[in-house]
Amino acid sequence: MKVDFVAVDKKNEVHINSLYKIIREREFNISNVEVPDFNDHKSFVENIDYRKWNLIFIDDQLIGNYYINYENFIGINLLTNSINYYRVIIKKILSIERPLPEIKSLRNREFLINVPPHNKSLNEVLRLLNFKHIQNTYLCK
Repeated sequence: MKVDFVAVDKKNEVHINSLYKIIREREFNISNVEVPDFNDHKSFVENIDYRKWNLIFIDDQLIGNYYINYENFIGINLLTNSINYYRVIIKKILSIERPLPEIKSLRNREFLINVPPHNKSLNEVLRLLNFKHIQNTYLCK
């Protein structure tokens, strides 16, 4: 299995369209309760300040994206729910990326991954990789 990461170019229409495809077709969401319209999506892509943002290709097929923010959170969005893909992708991310230094009460010294509770595959992979479950988060409406 060949895994490639391609840095998101915020001015590249193909990248913007690819990210929109992922938002429309992925099964799990945390922050996007509903799919934004394309113009809102494009504005988000052009203005968001992630530390790192990559499209993910497996065997030359777009299967998702990941980002790392300045608080050391990794967000992973895939078009598939494959435990094997999650495992390979997470291992590759952690082999090439390093967290920013800790800032007490602002940034953890390690990477953190938010997971929708119903994404059983990602939850299982994190358990199999012996990552520590440290928090449950609730949305207050």
